[in-house]
Amino acid sequence: MEFLFKVLLSVTANISALLLAGYFDKDFLVLSDVEHIVPLATYLALLNLIVRPLLRLFFSPLIGLTLGAFNIVISAGILYFLDIYSNSLTINGLWALVIGAHLVGLVITLIDYSSAVIYGSGEL
Repeated sequence: MEFLFKVLLSVTANISALLLAGYFDKDFLVLSDVEHIVPLATYLALLNLIVRPLLRLFFSPLIGLTLGAFNIVISAGILYFLDIYSNSLTINGLWALVIGAHLVGLVITLIDYSSAVIYGSGEL
């Protein structure tokens, strides 16, 4: 039940993060109708729940060396992967990718914090 709640929370938050990134940057283009944004946010949520921890484990020395700044590179890589394989998202340029990675990374941090607070696990 906890995993299902985390996935639903992550999908909802990713919808808002993708729409915010599309709103703040004209080079971050997201198709905002429901039949495009929900599957896109679901794919992003699954990538963040499954692939992101593996990447953080693999690149943990770089994350430690850069004092956590390499997490933005991981978020940017996930968004770039999603841009390549999805027709609902188009990212034109490096700055649009960086802005989107910052927003999505911020949302992921808030999701992790809120789920830790809700379930009282103490993990962040």
